[in-house]
Amino acid sequence: MSDFMNTTPIKYILLFVFLGLYSCKVQQDTPVSSLEPPQSYPETAAAADSASMALTHWEAFFRDPLLQQLIKKGLENNQDVAKTLAQVRIARANLSRAKMGQLPEINLQTGAAVTKFGDYTMDGVGNDDTNRSPTVPEDKRIPVPYKDFMIGAAFSWELDIWGKLSMQKKQALADYLAAEEMTHLAQTWLVAEIANHYYKIVGLDEEIETLLSNIAFQEQAFELGKSLKNAGQESQLSIDQFEALMLNSKGLLVRKRRELRQTELNLAYLLGTYPENISRQSLSEIDVLPEVLEIGLPADLLRMRPDIRAAEQSLQANNLEVSIARTAFFPTLNLYGMAGFNAFDFSKLFLNPASMAYQLGGGLIGPLFNRNRIKAAYQEAKSRQKIALYDYEQTVLDSYLEVLTLVNDYSTLDEELALKTDEVLVQRRSVDNANTMFKVGYADYLDVINSQSNALSSELDYIELKIQQLESITNLYRALGGGWQQQ
Repeated sequence: MSDFMNTTPIKYILLFVFLGLYSCKVQQDTPVSSLEPPQSYPETAAAADSASMALTHWEAFFRDPLLQQLIKKGLENNQDVAKTLAQVRIARANLSRAKMGQLPEINLQTGAAVTKFGDYTMDGVGNDDTNRSPTVPEDKRIPVPYKDFMIGAAFSWELDIWGKLSMQKKQALADYLAAEEMTHLAQTWLVAEIANHYYKIVGLDEEIETLLSNIAFQEQAFELGKSLKNAGQESQLSIDQFEALMLNSKGLLVRKRRELRQTELNLAYLLGTYPENISRQSLSEIDVLPEVLEIGLPADLLRMRPDIRAAEQSLQANNLEVSIARTAFFPTLNLYGMAGFNAFDFSKLFLNPASMAYQLGGGLIGPLFNRNRIKAAYQEAKSRQKIALYDYEQTVLDSYLEVLTLVNDYSTLDEELALKTDEVLVQRRSVDNANTMFKVGYADYLDVINSQSNALSSELDYIELKIQQLESITNLYRALGGGWQQQ
């Protein structure tokens, strides 16, 4: 039998079988998305064929130095961003482990044991018979109790005959890249949220200032109205209505101050710090609105938006998971072995050729009665792959629609703001005219009240629209994928 196995044809047959197994790689299952983004955006007020504003670093986009300081502080201290960075470190560790999976596992082995075999056991009788043999030298006789000393190294190695281990490494790389993109996504979200909260605080400052100046004017007018009533020139009805308007303004002032404090606390949460005084510019000093709205092309979203890039890597990881699950249907080829020193006499253990021991072997392990379980795992991987594909397509679609929505918001807000600016000017002129006509007797006190109320409402609406416009350009910058790029 030994001569038969050593014949040359058998050696070549075994070699060809081994090489054939090693070359049989499982092909990766990669579905293609049928939902490709359009070539261009529909006709909008934006410059769709220009470079995307998302390419601009956030420090160049938000030119307010006070806002820049807040964003830097948030990126350094925010706990959500810190958690995503920790996830990246976990993914990096998994990638390192997957890279080592293709190498043999080598372990150091050492041990010592003492065993007393019973006289009426196979080992006990065999050892006693060996010790009585005249052919066994004195130093090789088995001690009673039996002692066993061993030191050496052992290895096990799964050969990657189906490409499973290499696919696991690629899957770990995809997971790592997805984790990195989630960090970028957290950064874009944080930059936009800090900017929006900053603008809201600036807007509330402006609204509070407007209310204070209006309340001061209303208090003076109210005192004048009471004097006119005492002189019999105005009715109590007019005085009551004007007092109600003044009280309403004061109540609105309390509400705006409450909103301001809550917004400051929310901003402190985003910054990852305890509340502190927030330095800010006035609304008139903020300059962030672009002269031309540059949104690029829909295809730019695929390389700029971190959520799309993360979904793409997640899809890649799930594609690999399907291929890995398919390899479970095939046998695995494992090599194993050990080499070291083994003796029952400790003095003869080290550096003694006679104590050297080794083992080398290999084997194929394949599924027999558990194919249904493997098939179920494979079907589960296929379903997860479909979910990942749908998630990717949904992310691309949501991103495209979000950009269109924000472009529409920005352009219509610009038009509405222009109309509101004219309205504020008209309302202020109406207040001046009402006061002048009231003084000369051509208007009554109710006309003054109505003009004051309408003017205040218009001014507050103007501030709200201005803040909405700043928030819309910030959200559009984020939606296009801006906020995570390096300088």
